[in-house]
Amino acid sequence: MAQRKFERLREAAALQRSLREAHGDEAEEVLAEHIAQTSSGGLAQATFDAAIARNRRAGVRFQLLGGGLPGKLLHPAERVYDIAVGAQRTDRFPLLLVTDRRVLHAIDRNLRGWTILEQAPAAEITGAEVKKGLISGRLQVHVRHGEGPSLRVNKLQRAEEVAALLRHLAAGGAPPR
Repeated sequence: MAQRKFERLREAAALQRSLREAHGDEAEEVLAEHIAQTSSGGLAQATFDAAIARNRRAGVRFQLLGGGLPGKLLHPAERVYDIAVGAQRTDRFPLLLVTDRRVLHAIDRNLRGWTILEQAPAAEITGAEVKKGLISGRLQVHVRHGEGPSLRVNKLQRAEEVAALLRHLAAGGAPPR
């Protein structure tokens, strides 16, 4: 039995190497897409995981205490383009998710689970900006009517990347792969 487990690990490592050779830096996203197509977690879970991985690679340190956000707040076929991680609130980190359908600001509320604080449909978004403060900043999403979702952030560079994506999408640009 130990020999079979070792063989499976060797096969997985070889597959991982070939994926990195074929797709380079996009290997994790390609793998997430494949998992989404072949697993019950759906596209929402796979693209959520890929966006979380991008934040961790960018050096954003956070902990998601409540699991299952995609299953609770997103349609299984909803594609998560990117996620901005907000400044810590008590022991929680709020998130701003950019999907193919909407932008939503969500937080894990302990026993109540994930809650949507604000959201805006993709068709209503006109842009976004990061406003810098003394210690932190604010990622503000602009919508056609009223105020859009906003998120207090510590990592201004990462928040600016998400804001740039929102501006690109609002201008009619192609969505990220």
